[in-house]
Amino acid sequence: MVQQLSLLLLLALLASNAIAMLFLQRTGSLIHPLSRSFSLERLVIAHHAAVDLHGEEPAHLMAAMSNEGARFWIAPTAEVEPFELRPEERRLANELRQQLQLPPDVSIGMQLERVSGANARTHVFSPAGWAPLRLRSSIALPDGQYLNALQHPAGAYEWGRVLAYSLPVTTVPVLLIVMFFIARVVRPVKTLAQATERVSRGEWIAPLPLSGPQEARDLTTAFNTMQANLARHVEGRTRMLAAVSHDLNTPITELRLQVELLEPGPERDDMLDSLGELSAMVRETLNFVRDDAVQEATRRTSLSALLDDLAKRYRRMQQPVTWQGAPPLLLDCRPLALKRALTNLIDNAVKHGGDACISLKREDNGVLCVEILDHGSGLPQDWLNKVFEPFVQLGASDGGLGLGLAIARSCIQAHGGELLLENRPPAGLCAVVRLPQAA
Repeated sequence: MVQQLSLLLLLALLASNAIAMLFLQRTGSLIHPLSRSFSLERLVIAHHAAVDLHGEEPAHLMAAMSNEGARFWIAPTAEVEPFELRPEERRLANELRQQLQLPPDVSIGMQLERVSGANARTHVFSPAGWAPLRLRSSIALPDGQYLNALQHPAGAYEWGRVLAYSLPVTTVPVLLIVMFFIARVVRPVKTLAQATERVSRGEWIAPLPLSGPQEARDLTTAFNTMQANLARHVEGRTRMLAAVSHDLNTPITELRLQVELLEPGPERDDMLDSLGELSAMVRETLNFVRDDAVQEATRRTSLSALLDDLAKRYRRMQQPVTWQGAPPLLLDCRPLALKRALTNLIDNAVKHGGDACISLKREDNGVLCVEILDHGSGLPQDWLNKVFEPFVQLGASDGGLGLGLAIARSCIQAHGGELLLENRPPAGLCAVVRLPQAA
């Protein structure tokens, strides 16, 4: 964000310089004041010489005044034919007439142009606008001849020099100062964005320090308050469910004791099984909520090494789990929680599909993709999402409570990832886990 704002500021400063160049080129004086005065003084001197001297003296004096930047001569025709003078040329002609004290009927021709012949006010974004100036003059003399002059006055704005001075002097200090203040404003916002991302992954972090402008401090205060409220909400929910679990366990225990006093038989056994399932559901639900509330520290971990550890554990237990390994791929996670989620998925594949084949790859968008594939019969299409709901099981119960996939998805979503189930005919069911790679 700092780079983008700095680039926008730089473009704005360059645009302001360009607008100033266009404005001055269209409305400002084209000739430098000193060069303007010098050009008019030489015309005055040449006119006095043409009028006051006789014979060859005017020609000799004008030859002495001529050089690479100026030429003066007397001729029977005017160098500048009569035309409608532009404002700059009219100002020059009026000032010269005033200095020579000439009457209005004396013709004075002034033509200010580029040496290429282009208009003197050609915009600076064309090559012709950077060409030097040329001032051609013709003044009618009393004897019917004309004093002609060709001069090359210095421009008021030599843009190469002006920009070489103005850009470093005006743009660089302003850019540095504004970048400092932008960084001061953006830094707490960036810190807040990083903290928000960590909280979205289920982490609890220390309250952020207040820094930056008042608006940033207010935003940080609101974030700290929000996180504290969320923590109190989770803690209160956990305490409430723990109390509910305790309250439910008491009548369940009493019912179990009463049922055990009944005569042995199928009805008694069914009631004991139902009470056992109810007690297990209460216990597992509380464990599920407690696990959601427990805060394990987040650290950078190699997902490849984590899968290596899981594969070794299953090989020691002689389970049909295949893992070919993968290059080191890092992510920021809570390792124990992520291990539990992946263990649930592998256990589910082994139990229902007969085996589990684990693979890891990095996708083009920088996401780490773990696939756990089994060779079972898969799931009906409409059950691919239903099985993530707590206590939902397809078919007869096998001793589980239907919380494994719910716990796995909750954990992976807390890490900023996603968990999907896909049928891969004829292979079976594939659990696809996508997690963001560490920056």
